[in-house]
Amino acid sequence: MGGSQSRTRKLTVENDDPTSVIKVSDDVVQRIKNNSQEARPAAPEPSYQQAPPQQAVPVQPMFIYEPSVTSVQLRQANLAELKKNDHYWENRLKNQQANHQKINEIMEAEYKKAIEEMEVTEKTKTPSRALPPCQDAKEAVMRCYREHANEPMKCAKIVQAFQQCVDSKRASLIANRG
Repeated sequence: MGGSQSRTRKLTVENDDPTSVIKVSDDVVQRIKNNSQEARPAAPEPSYQQAPPQQAVPVQPMFIYEPSVTSVQLRQANLAELKKNDHYWENRLKNQQANHQKINEIMEAEYKKAIEEMEVTEKTKTPSRALPPCQDAKEAVMRCYREHANEPMKCAKIVQAFQQCVDSKRASLIANRG
């Protein structure tokens, strides 16, 4: 009959010790050393004789220290992360500034275009230096008041004609806007 290989066992240890030290007995250390240094020979066939009980060996604790992170390593890690963060925000700020610059250029172009359109429409709507309406009726009223300075009621019909002229011009302007 052939020998069978032993199964690998896994052991989980919960460590409640705040110093992160795991205590291992000498027997466990010897078994780990023996398993790693030499291959196990094939297991002998089981015999039907019982072996005498072995005496308990006193266990001496063995301390294995885990490597710890030093303050210099922590500082370097923090500085590296801060530099990475600074680089990220610098790039983001540059992108935002570029986007705002593009938006400002577009808005300024639109503003100039709107001003040009307003200038064109103003020129077409009102003739430049146009005389006020009813100019001849106005001069007639002024002449009448000069001639009849002491009797202004004699100019009432001329003033009424001037008022009708102004009202008709005002009505035509309002009708043209609407």
